[in-house]
Amino acid sequence: MMYVRLLALALLIQPVATATSADPISGSWQGLLDGFYPLEATLTLKGNKVTGVTHFAKMDFPLTGTFDTKKNIVTYTFKWVDGKTATVNLKLGGNTLSGTYQVHTASKDNTMSMTRVSLVTGTTANAAGKAGPYVMTGMVRDEKGKPIAGVQVFADHTAYYNMNALGTTDAQGRYRIALAHQPGTWAAGAYLRQSFGGEPVEVRLSPDDDTAFDGSLGAVRNFTYKASDAPSGKVYTSIAHSNVELDYDSLEFTFTPDGPNAAGTTAPFTRKFVFGSGVQNVPLGGYRVSATQVLNGVRQQLLLSSRSQKEASTSVRAAFTHDTHYGETLELFLSNP
Repeated sequence: MMYVRLLALALLIQPVATATSADPISGSWQGLLDGFYPLEATLTLKGNKVTGVTHFAKMDFPLTGTFDTKKNIVTYTFKWVDGKTATVNLKLGGNTLSGTYQVHTASKDNTMSMTRVSLVTGTTANAAGKAGPYVMTGMVRDEKGKPIAGVQVFADHTAYYNMNALGTTDAQGRYRIALAHQPGTWAAGAYLRQSFGGEPVEVRLSPDDDTAFDGSLGAVRNFTYKASDAPSGKVYTSIAHSNVELDYDSLEFTFTPDGPNAAGTTAPFTRKFVFGSGVQNVPLGGYRVSATQVLNGVRQQLLLSSRSQKEASTSVRAAFTHDTHYGETLELFLSNP
């Protein structure tokens, strides 16, 4: 029965560690359960939230918790093998965490203690690009080499269902993920979450090296966000009234981004209108849009309006919105000058 209870003590994967010497929780810990059974843990403190990974009895289990800075107490819960919630309460004293764990509300408290053996920071050698056993690390950058912060990176075990590890890139685009101590290989991936015109957009990124790797060896997996990865939408056009004359074969639109669009550029670009298809694959973002056509042998500047700018002008402000049927769309209304 004691062995069954002990198997419950574990925790999952931490986001990228950003510990400093002032962070009393983040780091690698080693200790004992009930003064006898060894365990290892890597904890990360973010705000007052505590996450991490603990290796015990060749198994890993998820946990989430909090750190009370006034009382110096770490409290976390996890799901026991039978689905019930177990609770751990540890008091911080220097580099030691000690306290109790309770598998079920009706069970007695058992003892647990751990000592921090090293810090885990975003500036360690591992985070800078060198992997170690059961660690995936790397960077996320754009095509110009600029680091991208806030990207969620994950590692999925290729054999076990729903066994994954998560991390988030720091201000330097770096991440470090501790993996469960399980035999087998892992595959890397990432999600870049952006917002354009108030609409959330998620982009799936693939690593520069997409080879699955042995968890016991660890791996470096870097990601590059390319312009070709940028989420895009379609431009739809309508005539403002029945008397509008349009020559669709010569109709062109020039898009000037209000700021960096999903492709990361502010440079204007021109696209031809395709009859029956509109203008496709325009990177998401906010734009000032103008349009021209050749009518009676003369290139003519058209008047435009949009949902965000009702008054017709030769240059109109417009942005993409999400349509449940058509996806990301930008709608323009055309008229002759």
